[in-house]
Amino acid sequence: MLVELRETRSGQVSADATVITRDGNDVRWWTWAGFRANASLSATLEDLTDQYTRFDDVSIRLRGDLTREMWQAGVADPETRSRLPEIEERALNGLKFNEALPQELATSTLAARLADIDGAIKALKQSVRFVAQG
Repeated sequence: MLVELRETRSGQVSADATVITRDGNDVRWWTWAGFRANASLSATLEDLTDQYTRFDDVSIRLRGDLTREMWQAGVADPETRSRLPEIEERALNGLKFNEALPQELATSTLAARLADIDGAIKALKQSVRFVAQG
């Protein structure tokens, strides 16, 4: 299984950088940073992400028209640009004591729990390699 994973994921990893792949209009940043860091990155890079902002534990879908220049401008100065993830109202329903909290406090509490700002900043500071696939 490990051999198969190495073969299928070889274009998504690099020893010295994270990888942004392009396969037609499917552009994905393989951060390998984890769900919480990728949630923070998606919020921080909202101008660079796909309109549906799809992310998971290992990658973030980016705009199909992304260029290197757009990327470089969008990731400059990560410490001051970092943002907490957006929280949907329906996510608040699962928060304990939700009804007792003002909505702003409930939203910021949940966003802080979901975020990994340090992981996001670390990912933004890494070198990036652009790879065309397909």
